[in-house]
Amino acid sequence: MKRSKAGTLLFVALVSITLAGCSAWTYTQSLFVAAISLETVGQQFAAISEQVTLGCESKAIPVQTCQRYRVFGDHFKRSYPIAVGMWRAADKAGDTMVKRKAEDVVRSLSEDLGTFTTEALGAFTTETK
Repeated sequence: MKRSKAGTLLFVALVSITLAGCSAWTYTQSLFVAAISLETVGQQFAAISEQVTLGCESKAIPVQTCQRYRVFGDHFKRSYPIAVGMWRAADKAGDTMVKRKAEDVVRSLSEDLGTFTTEALGAFTTETK
């Protein structure tokens, strides 16, 4: 599905705001209160990756950002499933320490994803001015 630049800009802005708000929460207000929240980070990665790919292909996002996102994407694809599996196993076993470590990994990935979303938003904003 082909999106307009304005639609892409709006999508990236909304996801960026969502991620920024989520990354500021504390453990007691944790985004990761259920496995569903963990899955949401994966869904956000897939959606943002689709938009970044479109931006890279159309040359709307700088090549350097595209290359860095590829490296991050490979890291995300390796780390995220392991962290989610670790969280689920720790949840079943009642091991809060391991759960928190897994949450930290996913939170870090989510924050990095937010950073790339902000960069992509900046690239689209600059191009549309």
